[in-house]
Amino acid sequence: MSKKNLIFIIIGCLILIGCNEQTQSNKIKSDLKSEYAAIDFFTPSGWSLVIKQDGSGQVGFGSNATDFAEFEKNTFSFSDVMKKLESKLDSKGSISTKIAVNLWELDETSINVLYTSDKALINQFFEKALSAITNNKERLEEIYKDKKPVSFE
Repeated sequence: MSKKNLIFIIIGCLILIGCNEQTQSNKIKSDLKSEYAAIDFFTPSGWSLVIKQDGSGQVGFGSNATDFAEFEKNTFSFSDVMKKLESKLDSKGSISTKIAVNLWELDETSINVLYTSDKALINQFFEKALSAITNNKERLEEIYKDKKPVSFE
């Protein structure tokens, strides 16, 4: 094999390897275009929010069942939430400094854990969910006054 052919083969292999490499942000974007069953948000302040594909879900604080409430279908547009999140997620982070975003795959046995620092966006989701609940509203509003969902204190 000639030196010229060997260089050609090596360059070809490097191009193929480069084509197969996805940056993390491109991977996140392609993952968001996949089908997910639900999105969970966990904030450093102890709040959580679950949005299901049908736009229903639950919002709450801590781990006490009495501090959670559900909201009905079509409260959220799942595809709109996914679209708004698309450029806001990062694979690196910590629940102590960022908001954890768990993307549940349709098989509901595996999740893709990502993070965001976009307090304004996540706050909008929490406020919408809290305004849509009908049960346990008084209790959650009381907690909300003392501890905001996107607070990092």
